[in-house]
Amino acid sequence: MPSPEETTAATREFLTDHPEAEDALVALLARDAEEEPWTFAETEFDSGQFGEVVSRDLATAVDDGYRLTHSDAIRTALEGADASDSAQFSDNRSTSEDSASRETSPFEFLTDLGSGDLHTRLALVGALCVVVAARLVAAPDVLRDGFVVSPTNDPYFFRYWQERLATRASGIFDIGLFADMGGAASTRPLSHAINWWLTVLLGGPDVAPFVAAWLPIATAVCLGYVVYRLSLLLTADVRVALAAVLFYGLAPTNVVYTSVGFLDHQLHQYLWLGLLVGSLTSLAADVVRRAREDDLDLNTAARAHARAPTSWLLAAGLAVAVGASAHLWGGSPLTFIPVAAVVGLRVPLDIRHDSSPLYGNTPLGGGLLVGSGLAVAAHLSLGWHDAIAVVTPLLVAGGALVVVAAGELWRRSSLPAIQFVIVELVVAVGGLFAYRTLRPGDIERFQVRAGDLFFREGATETASLFSPDFAVVLGPLFQLGLGFYFGTVVLAVVSWAVARRYEPGWLVLVCFAWYYVLLAAIQVRFAGQLAIFIAPFAGIGLLYLFAAIDITRPVDILGPTNATDPADRSLQSHRTDDNRSLLNRDTDTDTEDEISTLRIPDGTRMRGYLLATVTLVLLFNLILVPPLVGQTTYDRAQFDAAQTIDAHADSIDRDYPANFVLSQWGDNRMYNYFVNGESRSYGYAQTYHGQFLAAEDPDAWYDRFQGRVGYVVITAQENVPPGNTTYTTLHEGYGVGANGTSATGHYQLLGTADGVRTFVVVPGAVIQVSTPSGEPVTASTSVTVAGDTHTYARTAAASNGSVAIRVAYPGEYTVGNQSVSVTTTDVLQGNQTQISP
Repeated sequence: MPSPEETTAATREFLTDHPEAEDALVALLARDAEEEPWTFAETEFDSGQFGEVVSRDLATAVDDGYRLTHSDAIRTALEGADASDSAQFSDNRSTSEDSASRETSPFEFLTDLGSGDLHTRLALVGALCVVVAARLVAAPDVLRDGFVVSPTNDPYFFRYWQERLATRASGIFDIGLFADMGGAASTRPLSHAINWWLTVLLGGPDVAPFVAAWLPIATAVCLGYVVYRLSLLLTADVRVALAAVLFYGLAPTNVVYTSVGFLDHQLHQYLWLGLLVGSLTSLAADVVRRAREDDLDLNTAARAHARAPTSWLLAAGLAVAVGASAHLWGGSPLTFIPVAAVVGLRVPLDIRHDSSPLYGNTPLGGGLLVGSGLAVAAHLSLGWHDAIAVVTPLLVAGGALVVVAAGELWRRSSLPAIQFVIVELVVAVGGLFAYRTLRPGDIERFQVRAGDLFFREGATETASLFSPDFAVVLGPLFQLGLGFYFGTVVLAVVSWAVARRYEPGWLVLVCFAWYYVLLAAIQVRFAGQLAIFIAPFAGIGLLYLFAAIDITRPVDILGPTNATDPADRSLQSHRTDDNRSLLNRDTDTDTEDEISTLRIPDGTRMRGYLLATVTLVLLFNLILVPPLVGQTTYDRAQFDAAQTIDAHADSIDRDYPANFVLSQWGDNRMYNYFVNGESRSYGYAQTYHGQFLAAEDPDAWYDRFQGRVGYVVITAQENVPPGNTTYTTLHEGYGVGANGTSATGHYQLLGTADGVRTFVVVPGAVIQVSTPSGEPVTASTSVTVAGDTHTYARTAAASNGSVAIRVAYPGEYTVGNQSVSVTTTDVLQGNQTQISP
């Protein structure tokens, strides 16, 4: 049998002699892909042409007819490559020039930072600039007056640990601090460790605000590049890769979690998740690449994959990603469920296509095992995280090794792959039941964490992506933009293709995409991860749309990237000129170099059409990003309230906890971060703030505070508690009795603006008045609030011939026909002033 190169050369010679036979040869490729022998009568050749096809070894006789010798080699000739290209492919298949072909080496996922021509590189830089620009939408509200006012509540928890650990560190080589992180080691140790280590690296505690501001954007750019390489690896189409970066970069929910100043676990979680999936995909795609490049059957390609140093380098990267992912956030066990699904589906896929599960998955299994070992080592030696966080990757790694070994035995027994899937499910259920029986404590801990993740109420991020509040179908639009709709259609098609063909690389992305669709359906917080994995599918959908309206070259996905295993005709069933593309089956593919570089359409009008279409498609994202980001930032009035409290506390020398700020829990960490630095928890505010606002007598809460609260911030609410409540007294009446409310004796208004009322909690000065008549006595003065003058009057009943009137403001008070002066010191220290009749 001739080699593929010899077949390509023979085909070109045949076409040179018989150019009129090209269409007949194209049709024969389509007929041969049906995996059945054909006869001369079923071709469009005349007898002379058919005789040459056979004599040149383009076709060979089999039982009941003929089959093409090397259909892919014939297709190469039909696509127009000349003899020198064929020789170059034969002699230099692994050279750097392959990066400009239809193939993208998996190892380039980690090493190639500059592929493509100048236009392509500039386009990538431009796409990453879009990633940055979207995350700078909040900059005016975050970078304010020399401060970094991080959005939302949780970033201040991470800033709390960032600054304290950076202050304790003796330098970047302070290894002991990693094992002595205190409360930071409980659920998100690696996120805190990275934050403080980078802070120390860049200059110490003084640069903590700078790191808090720009680290989210830096990781978002890195993740954008990961999305680009991942998309290019699977599609070999730079246009799809660039579109994927744009869809990722403009996904509103991902922008929120990685915007300027948003120092949280998400930025670390997203980046390491991308690296985890990138490593898994690169390892999976390597088998297919070797089979196609070297014209090997899948079994031989799997063996080559297991022996290749690059496979083990990728496995090392996978190990680091696994070990890191276990310690980044409290719900890290969730990260490894789709990894288990990938292994559980990959092995049956190998069995079905007669590819060795053992050799094809040995680097993967090794990476998982070493990575879980790293996670366990960090837990045992550094005291990081709960045990369940490291048990999960360990179980997945152990299960993967068992599944791979069982799959290899199953393949050699020639049993159907579908039966192996059933066995996997039975064993998985049995294994979970056994684990529940042997380690009930772990199961209880899993249930607690699941309750914290999935059943916590009161936060916007706990709603479903498909919430009925947004007519179910509009939620994804607001959170992910149009990319979700483009992406899910393509995801469904690719899922169908993966079920029928040998596409282990796509299998990884399909599993993770569907998994995060499910999680986002439970809680919208997971839409941030979904944005990463839906982006490549959205990029394919966008390019298919452009090709359908004829403003760009056709998109060609999956067809040219499959292995060419002569022993497995199922891999070739979609590889004919009439069936080249998964998404566009009726268009001709371009030449090899046309999808690995970015080409601008010729003509001003066509370029204008392309720009207008891109703008229109991304317009929803461009419109939706600012308002969604705006919901997370603090307005000027809230920041001013924090600054007002801080200045007041400094002026009267109040330290923590005397300067603790009570506010609604969603803002509490921000206020306390800027006032006293104690932004570790909002638990007190979450427990008592609502009760405080609903109480009838705010002064009665002074004793309940027991010195725990020094300031109160009350923000305008839509659902006002009914009746004469603290909210009404303080927010509507300013605490001075305005608008028909009662004046208070322990709350002095410091500022009011845009619905935000700021109060200092004071002991209040006591005016002691003797009243033999036993009648109530009123003390009043004038107080200016928001530019208006109000009469502040406090009345108290007599007891044993005297009246004690508590007032919260300094000033000249009128009591009957007398007056008394109350100083600021009297108010702050609770001094008494006596008035005699």
